[in-house]
Amino acid sequence: MKARLQKLLVLTLAALMLLSCFVACGVDGDSSETTASSVENTTNEEGETQYDPGIGTKNYDAEFNITGVYYIRDWATATDEQRGDPLYDTIYERSVKIQEQLGVTLVDVDAGDWLAYSTAVKRTVASGDNAYQLVATHCYQGVTDLLTANVSYDFAEFDSVNLDAPYWASSFMEEVKVGDEYLIGYNDFCLSVVIAFVFNKSLMEEYNLTAPYEDVRNQTWTMDKLISLTSTVAKDNGDGVWDGKDTYGLTGWGWADTISFVSACDIKIVDRDETGLYQVAYGFNTEKTYAALQKVNKLYNAESTYFCGPLGTNVNFAEGTALMSTVDTTYLSTLRGTNFNFGVLPYPKYDEKQESYKSLNWNGVILVPSTNKASEDMVGDVLELLAYYTPPVKTAFYEDLLGSKIADAPEDAEMLDVIWGSVVTDIGMVSANLSGMDPLLYMFPNLCMTDITGFSSYIQKNSRSANKALDRLYG
Repeated sequence: MKARLQKLLVLTLAALMLLSCFVACGVDGDSSETTASSVENTTNEEGETQYDPGIGTKNYDAEFNITGVYYIRDWATATDEQRGDPLYDTIYERSVKIQEQLGVTLVDVDAGDWLAYSTAVKRTVASGDNAYQLVATHCYQGVTDLLTANVSYDFAEFDSVNLDAPYWASSFMEEVKVGDEYLIGYNDFCLSVVIAFVFNKSLMEEYNLTAPYEDVRNQTWTMDKLISLTSTVAKDNGDGVWDGKDTYGLTGWGWADTISFVSACDIKIVDRDETGLYQVAYGFNTEKTYAALQKVNKLYNAESTYFCGPLGTNVNFAEGTALMSTVDTTYLSTLRGTNFNFGVLPYPKYDEKQESYKSLNWNGVILVPSTNKASEDMVGDVLELLAYYTPPVKTAFYEDLLGSKIADAPEDAEMLDVIWGSVVTDIGMVSANLSGMDPLLYMFPNLCMTDITGFSSYIQKNSRSANKALDRLYG
């Protein structure tokens, strides 16, 4: 059945898909204001403890220019045309709060597409032009270009920014720290784009299956259970030909979506070695990596799975002919018109011994150009408040994705909390445009479409150039 993937064509065109896999002043403040690092928690009207960043009212009378690509930038500001949509109304209200509190106007600035934005940022920094206060990057394109050009400001240098605050992704930022500096950042403002699972609740009932919400809660949602669950559904439509018109246990884009299994199984593409330097990490634990690849390959090439390659077309989950599907979370809202209820699940763990779920970030990171030294106080205050004032935006975001009020889909909102609470990244992703790194990022889908027995030679073939590039960048 996997002949439908047309493997030779896929491998020939894969490189093309890599280029389009995912298409981001004077201060007049009160110097006596308390910094975030010294603020204690407060209590709200319901008696719940809430973190307070301790940023008072100021008047910077300035603009905060946000540029880059990808979804982070899309959710930074709201145009007049977008008003009326619940999500963008909350985004607009967040901007108004910041403007009223700090005297700062958020401005969306176009610096070019995902291939051009980093060049524009480097050019402005080189000329000393403080044109941008925040850059939202592609998931990898341009990130290493900006780091090697030394154009990024250390987030730890901002007095107002408390990286221990609950809305900063502290573990995430520790993973991508360059030396002792936090040159790229991540917080709740970023509204993660990840790949998740959706399932057809009607088909679950039809096949007498139990939705694995309880497994997720009990930390028992694993690769083996996913394979077992999806293997129960495989139904030919009667024409004797297995194709996209039949019913399957699992469908999805078997390309980038397959990469997320690497992180979900708690495997690193790149990690620090015993000396603290970043190296290709597949070889650190080849036994587990290969075992995870075998599980993914079993799922990928099962008779009950219809995964498409880079240029293929998967089964349309919205038509009700798949029990489960992988899906970019930004497209969840497109399912609201289906004639069945759908549920949401995180990627499963490798096994029950794994400590927690892992959801690979696909929407880039944020960085502050180094030209912002003179406006450090203003930028730090805005960065902190952008994350602090995001909870209403996040609620609206959930409801937009689910197509219903959170109260109407409490279990799925709970699953989204699990997903967003488990977001991780990998230097292998951030550095994917380094020499040799791109094939290592896409190793799982490449081998699942060809032959996983080439695992060891594949790693050896690509690791040397990747390690040299990592040494040049981070060493």
